[in-house]
Amino acid sequence: MMTQIFSIISLFLRSIADYKSTATKYLVYTGMLALVVFAIIGYLGWKLSSVVGMWLSDLLPTSWSHESTVFTFLTGIAIILLFWILMKYIMLILMSPLLSLISEKIEKQISHEAQNAGFSFATSAARSVRINLRNLTKEIVLSVILLIAGLIPGINVISLPLLFIVQAYFAGFGIMDFYLERHYTFLETKSLIWQHKWAAVTLGSIFSLLMLVPIIGVFFSPFLTTVTGTRYFASLNQTNPIT
Repeated sequence: MMTQIFSIISLFLRSIADYKSTATKYLVYTGMLALVVFAIIGYLGWKLSSVVGMWLSDLLPTSWSHESTVFTFLTGIAIILLFWILMKYIMLILMSPLLSLISEKIEKQISHEAQNAGFSFATSAARSVRINLRNLTKEIVLSVILLIAGLIPGINVISLPLLFIVQAYFAGFGIMDFYLERHYTFLETKSLIWQHKWAAVTLGSIFSLLMLVPIIGVFFSPFLTTVTGTRYFASLNQTNPIT
């Protein structure tokens, strides 16, 4: 557990300091695309939040939903959480071809070759859609369960940290696959990332926390976490080939 966590943190800090990487020239592209996607989804979320809130309150037969501050607060939290989850996955899907290319460049820099190399826009996008839609479904289900559990006094002390861990794990999963897609099948990838779940949680946590930093965090987050995830598995494969 701790080995995986410290390894990701160390590699992330190293990625920040590495300006000589052959993939650094793509930083501007990933950063600008991330900002555009973030701005569009944020705007849509802001516009639709009131509409969705009114729709949910109209579904309830009593006037409580229209008058209760608690209902308004819970609805707002739920909508923000939903759009936050959707934003991460939409961003990873839309940026998958570019981030896969960056991952391949980093792998070549580390090992001087990249297994199954040969960038394919269609292949990368198709796999990203499959994995991220699967992760999105699981994350929403687990998040709803944990949010409901969070309303129970005493249990919310556990459920809220678990909610963050779940979201971080699936975010890290999607980012790590930019490297793993060249080496493993979909089923093999699921098993492998579960073996390295704390690395995935740590990487996803870094990604999520950076995304909360206006402009700068959004700009750097996709690139730096992709580089970190690639270095993690590429270095692991060099010292102890993953099977």
